[in-house]
Amino acid sequence: MDGSPQGFTAWRDRPYYAPVGTYPPGYAGYAAAPAETLVGAIDWAYANEVPIISHANGEAAIDLLIAATEKARNAYGAAADRRAVLIHGQFAREDQIDSLKRLEIIPSLFPMHTFYWGDWHRDHTVGPERADNISPTGWVVKRGMRFTSHHDAPVAIPDSMRVLDATVTRRTRS
Repeated sequence: MDGSPQGFTAWRDRPYYAPVGTYPPGYAGYAAAPAETLVGAIDWAYANEVPIISHANGEAAIDLLIAATEKARNAYGAAADRRAVLIHGQFAREDQIDSLKRLEIIPSLFPMHTFYWGDWHRDHTVGPERADNISPTGWVVKRGMRFTSHHDAPVAIPDSMRVLDATVTRRTRS
């Protein structure tokens, strides 16, 4: 549904904090495809009982995933074995976590971002306040939700212990 936050292509619901490069004022990233295409793909998947695995990092992309999923569920109902998955969810807001739970979307979070790019996110993409909640596993755990953590190979080197460490400690390189 969108791109990478460190590359300023994640589709946010607000402007990037201090993007590096030549971006217009108020730049907030962009969707990977027109909204109607993304909504149509989710509608098709629900109509055909196909599991949905959606890549969404920014708040606006996650908002679109939630809205499209809600619309499709209203049209076709919830399938017990759909196992819809949100890949990354880097900048998910707490209200979005509530919606993911309600819609039974499993977050597959990427907390290694905290280690590899946490300083960059704090200083350039989202600022100090939002950087504290990158890949918000705490909000997910608090709600008793099932979730996964991943390393996004080849973006990060596959190392299960580093994934676990990043998920628990949430420390940056510095």
